[in-house]
Amino acid sequence: MPLYYFGPDELTKELFTSRLIDSPPPVIGIDVETISLDERAPIGFSIATSPTEGFYFSVLPEYTPEIELIRPLLNNPNIKKVMHNAPFDLRAMDLLFVIDRTNIADTNVMARLLGRIETKLAWLAGEVVMVATEAKSMLGPGQNMLSLPTKAVASKCCNDSGVALALYHHYLPHIDQPYFAVEMEVIPILIDMSLRGLRVNQHDRAELEEKLVGEVAYYRKLCEDEGFNPNSPQQVGYILAKRRSFLPLTKKKTQLRTDKETLQFLDDPIASAVLSFRHINTFLTRYIQPLAGEDRIYTTYNLDAVVGRISSSKRNLQNIPGPNPATGEPGARYIFMPDSGVFTSGDFSQEHLRILMYKSGDRVMQRVYEEGEYEGDLHLFTAHELNIPRSLARTINYAIVYGATARTIAMQIRTRDIRRCSIFLDRWFSLFRDAAEYIRAVQADGLRTGWAAPTLFNRRIKLPDEDEEGQKRKAINYGILGSDGEIMKRALILCRGYNLPLVVCVHDSITCDGDIEFPVGELETIPPVRIPFKVKQTLRWE
Repeated sequence: MPLYYFGPDELTKELFTSRLIDSPPPVIGIDVETISLDERAPIGFSIATSPTEGFYFSVLPEYTPEIELIRPLLNNPNIKKVMHNAPFDLRAMDLLFVIDRTNIADTNVMARLLGRIETKLAWLAGEVVMVATEAKSMLGPGQNMLSLPTKAVASKCCNDSGVALALYHHYLPHIDQPYFAVEMEVIPILIDMSLRGLRVNQHDRAELEEKLVGEVAYYRKLCEDEGFNPNSPQQVGYILAKRRSFLPLTKKKTQLRTDKETLQFLDDPIASAVLSFRHINTFLTRYIQPLAGEDRIYTTYNLDAVVGRISSSKRNLQNIPGPNPATGEPGARYIFMPDSGVFTSGDFSQEHLRILMYKSGDRVMQRVYEEGEYEGDLHLFTAHELNIPRSLARTINYAIVYGATARTIAMQIRTRDIRRCSIFLDRWFSLFRDAAEYIRAVQADGLRTGWAAPTLFNRRIKLPDEDEEGQKRKAINYGILGSDGEIMKRALILCRGYNLPLVVCVHDSITCDGDIEFPVGELETIPPVRIPFKVKQTLRWE
């Protein structure tokens, strides 16, 4: 299979040798084409030596022999390797051979750092007066990338690596390099955790499946006895309207709204049955049943969240519920077991509220967290001051950190009493006056500038163009969630420095497979405010 070349010169052996072997450029663009987004076997990859020159190496259906010649190039730590969504490309390349990960640049992350909300390559290409084509626009029904002529795939791949390279040079002068270096250092750690996975206990999984199947059947029968299919939004809307439950119309005004936000406000047992059916059935079919016969569960960690937090996809481990201390429900994480016999986990205690305390300088929060009132438990303090249960105080505390209104608090505690939630909100703002003043100032500034409050490490996050309530909410929570992500990434890098066997991270927690010691003192002092890191050992994942 010939080597594909797209550029201003004629492809010769001398050109190939000079560009990629003898005198390669200090910065190259890389793009990998896979069979599909779900089937990530690579069919080829490109190396761009400039925005307008690229070489494509086919893997499937035929293998390009020249791949063996450019292994030293890809393993050279002195050459910057630019990708758009590096976790995807590097993980796909791992199926061919491991390339150097110590000198990489991800233009998707760069775009996020500079406030771009939409960061698909096809959207960003216009910034450098180039065009990138999304793969799905090239495919017909039932097709994947192997369905296309190799030259068409090669052209797209080389163009995309060239666009990524152009974007890198375009963004580089505006990037905070020390901050960006941390973002890039965590990517190989996330890939390794993605590939390691968690062991599945099939006996417990099967028992949980049987339990969930029974619950799904129970709620389905409740609905069918009332004459409707809980899987049909139209039938759900019809039966609830017939029962005189008020439902608003969808935005297109074509049918009644039956989404979670709408149904959880209804005082109708049928609405509760529908919500329970949907929740259990989705969890059963998305997570539990697909693991039948599987030894391990794997995920893909990403850095593409708007706020910079680590996200999980392709079996989102962050969505698998752990045990609920308030209800006693065991959740589902217990079906995952350590290879070593024990998990050691740690989490940052009440992290978001401590960040708010630091950013706002709230003196009441400082009394609790820094002087130890109420055992250093802000939820307990709030519960006492508002004369409510601790579980409710916890919900309200976190809801307000996320920029909640009375309506969003009502959604969190599942009540239609908006007035009661307004009272909670007013009393909380009276209790924590410095935090309240900070929240109001941040929200006003967000509406005026279009940017959220800075994170702990001074990242600025652009607010989406949406209604005022949404912008006010995100003006405060983007800065706090972004700070959470910054702490977690630095924590993973610190733990990797100690060669800890990292297996999974979920928001503010890290789990290792083995009887290990976390560097607790160093972890607690990553941010400018001390956040306690609590450690425990378990025989199952929690």
